[in-house]
Amino acid sequence: MKKHILSICLAACLLLTGCGEKALSASSAPSAPSLPAASADGAPAGRLTFLSDNPDGFSRGTEGEQGFYYVVESDDYSHANLRFIDKASGQDIVLCSSPSCTHDTDACPAYFPATPSLAYTGGRLVLLFGSYQSETESLPAHIDVMEPDGSGRRTVYTFAANQEFGGSIAGDGENIYFLLATFEGDSPMSIARLNLSDGSLSDLCKVDNSTFLVGAACGKLMVKTIGGDSDTGAASPDDFYRQKHILKAVDPATGEITPVLDWVQDEYWALVADDSLFLLISREGKLHLTVRDLASGSDSEYDPDLSVAEGGYVMSPSWHDGILLFDLYGGPGGDGNVHRWAYTLGTGELREITLCDPVRGYPFQVAGSLGDKLVLQVPRYSGSDLYSFERYEYVVCSREDYLASRLPQ
Repeated sequence: MKKHILSICLAACLLLTGCGEKALSASSAPSAPSLPAASADGAPAGRLTFLSDNPDGFSRGTEGEQGFYYVVESDDYSHANLRFIDKASGQDIVLCSSPSCTHDTDACPAYFPATPSLAYTGGRLVLLFGSYQSETESLPAHIDVMEPDGSGRRTVYTFAANQEFGGSIAGDGENIYFLLATFEGDSPMSIARLNLSDGSLSDLCKVDNSTFLVGAACGKLMVKTIGGDSDTGAASPDDFYRQKHILKAVDPATGEITPVLDWVQDEYWALVADDSLFLLISREGKLHLTVRDLASGSDSEYDPDLSVAEGGYVMSPSWHDGILLFDLYGGPGGDGNVHRWAYTLGTGELREITLCDPVRGYPFQVAGSLGDKLVLQVPRYSGSDLYSFERYEYVVCSREDYLASRLPQ
């Protein structure tokens, strides 16, 4: 199955972000101006939201009004199936209404020869397929939509051979927005807008090839460009960790780009969520958090009681209704392992989450939300080594159980 070039590059860049040791002083922290409101001219009626579960890329799981949708591969990896966890009952089923269906042919609406990524917007499930080639068939990259019950699936856009999408996705109910690369000479990437009703695709604006869609805030798409020396502005500095991260806001109606702030790669670890920018930094071996309201430009400061070893860095920050989750790598001088932490801003409570892969030691991934609960991606093994890995399962866990590092029985 062909991989997405953009997704691979994005994951690599985000993983490396913040691997340095330098920290900004409080007086040198960049300013964050407030964001202007999105343009009303031609703007979509729905609220713009970030649809991916994290900025690293598209997701195999997404929450709708009635429950959580996710994709799993078959035991022999010959195909994939769409499954649904009902929010009310907790029942986990293949999203197919035929009781006699074996879910392994095109006759099943929940059958896919290639594994799609998922999003949910405007009461519709969106399925994003990369290009696929096997010994018997070849499929171009395309985007389908279907009804919440799994019916009415149709293709709304098929990508040309020289087009490739990647990164993450935002939506407003009628349109979805994502990064699109078109391989024609030196053509830059663009932020594309796809209308899910009529299938029309348009370039909202051109962006640099090192640009990533990282969120939505105040009715704007939030993008980050990596590149340029912090002092000279050169495009390709010798020291990778001295490159700038430049956060910008893009009007979804006009494509107008507004700079928000910039920082040096090894000085901040950032997350855009809930119309705010979360900036994590290590100051004198302690973690510090600045939360910037992107509507007003005001800052709130927090100091979790957490030490950061020299060379340590933060990975995979995410925001869940007042709780900031993040992974902390101790770095040289630490234990060399990755630890997950949950920091509740309202109370200042800091908890370590010890739900981890029993073989590899990595924290369980939070695949998404199901109402007031979390959906965890839990690896299953038949033995005690890496070669005994069987599959990932999706487990619904209450927030209380997750914060207490408990899985439901």
